[in-house]
Amino acid sequence: LERSKLAELRASLIDNSTLSKADLKFLNKISKKYRIKATDKHKYDLVIELLDRVDVIPNSIVIAQAANESGWGTSRFAKEFNALFGEYTYSYSNGVVPLSREEGEKHLVKVFDSIDKSIQSYFNNLNSHYAYEDFREVRKIMREKNNFSNLKLLIEELDSYAADINYIKTINSIIDANKFHQFDAFSFSINNS
Repeated sequence: LERSKLAELRASLIDNSTLSKADLKFLNKISKKYRIKATDKHKYDLVIELLDRVDVIPNSIVIAQAANESGWGTSRFAKEFNALFGEYTYSYSNGVVPLSREEGEKHLVKVFDSIDKSIQSYFNNLNSHYAYEDFREVRKIMREKNNFSNLKLLIEELDSYAADINYIKTINSIIDANKFHQFDAFSFSINNS
């Protein structure tokens, strides 16, 4: 929905060279959400930059990462704290200490009021954190070519998601073994219509 609205704003800027107050408010709000500095930028350039961030994450990748990070929904974090993706935080007000955290480590695992909040946080993380800049760049190229057929190229850019040196191999294996690719066709057909 956010991407569709941004596409409308891009068209409006091309046609009218201006935006309504409501549209400007939306643009500022979404810029903040996706960690993009909105000041001192032409609105059209800002919309284009946001379109690079506000984009799909293939369903197969989302499901595989959630399955891996939450032990297929059986982990303590998933069951007690709605945390499907093992996202780290350093805030005691919205995190819980992992029981097996190594000595000297300071990270916590984010906790959520609901599963949908965990999913929103995950999407925002991949779409805004600097660690996933290469992921977004590969996705941008795929979108420009209208070709999302080789998702392994995207998965390769998730190597910083976990400390496990076999993380990429694990995610690919989960997707392949469970035929999660079948869940991707629907999302791309919606986004390309």
